[in-house]
Amino acid sequence: MTDTDPGTPAPPRGGGPHVGLILALTIRGLSVGNYPDMARVARTAESHGFDSAWLCDHFLTLSPDDYVRDAGITAEASGEAPESQGPSSIPLLECWTALSALSRDTTSLRLGTSVLCNSYRYPAVLAKMAATLDVISEGRVDLGLGAGWFQQEFEAYGIPFPSTGDRVSALAESLQVLRSVWTEANPQFHGEFYTIDGAICDPPPVQQPHPPLWIGGEGPRVSRIAVRHANGVNVRWWSAGKCAERRALLDRECEAIDRDPSSFGMSVTLLLAPTESPEAAERLRARFSSIPDSGLITGSAQACLEQIREYQAAGIDHFLFTIPDVADSDHLDVVGEQILPHLDAA
Repeated sequence: MTDTDPGTPAPPRGGGPHVGLILALTIRGLSVGNYPDMARVARTAESHGFDSAWLCDHFLTLSPDDYVRDAGITAEASGEAPESQGPSSIPLLECWTALSALSRDTTSLRLGTSVLCNSYRYPAVLAKMAATLDVISEGRVDLGLGAGWFQQEFEAYGIPFPSTGDRVSALAESLQVLRSVWTEANPQFHGEFYTIDGAICDPPPVQQPHPPLWIGGEGPRVSRIAVRHANGVNVRWWSAGKCAERRALLDRECEAIDRDPSSFGMSVTLLLAPTESPEAAERLRARFSSIPDSGLITGSAQACLEQIREYQAAGIDHFLFTIPDVADSDHLDVVGEQILPHLDAA
């Protein structure tokens, strides 16, 4: 296996697009904050045919206006940032601990991180953690990794917050360390940010050559790094048209390094909330106005299907959906009963 060919993402079940459910994001209303509810929702998603469940790697949640500012979502893109309502943080389970528990409370769902902050763990330690979960879950781990952006969280937890350029450069090295630890008998790496010398991973991951690596990030530099060292890239809240433009760029980057473009995946994070009520749809848009309108799929189940198919036509075959109040609403059942069965391979 070459350095520029880390393998392909896990294929979707049933020949259609891969559909994942995000159980925790930093925005209030998009996170399941207690484990009994999280396990129940995950099992329900599994019964409906979802392919995967994903958790974010954060310790604090954000009010909508803080999200607009800190996550790089501009007010111009999403309307004026709404005023804060309620406390600035709500319960948020630590992702690795929760995923380990979910690996025992589910049987077929793949388990993903969307996405881990590279600065929070040394990559060799992260490789060992992911390999252990892959063993426990019998080969169901997808590792999503990003450079990190939540400065308020870094500072609150006493973690150094380097420049954007350094965080991205460290991410590139981290990906090489991860693959070395997972695939080499005597892992060695000497870089600017990380050095390992014999960081053996025993037992190794169940998945070979290693668990799929997904990179979260929208910048062209991050995409180029992902093409060279990962299995796919995830973007958030993009329109189908913008996804098509990036898919074309990714294909060109693959061809430039003699990588088969079909071996590199692209996923998109979107809010999905089917409803037959136009008034309810408008309330959802107002409530989550911190998310650009392009990132919301709402309306009737048929209208949602049509929007999802636009993304499929744009080259997206992996979807990570966040569903508002997923533990307390009927949105998940509607998606499982009226949308997933009708999503065919593009």
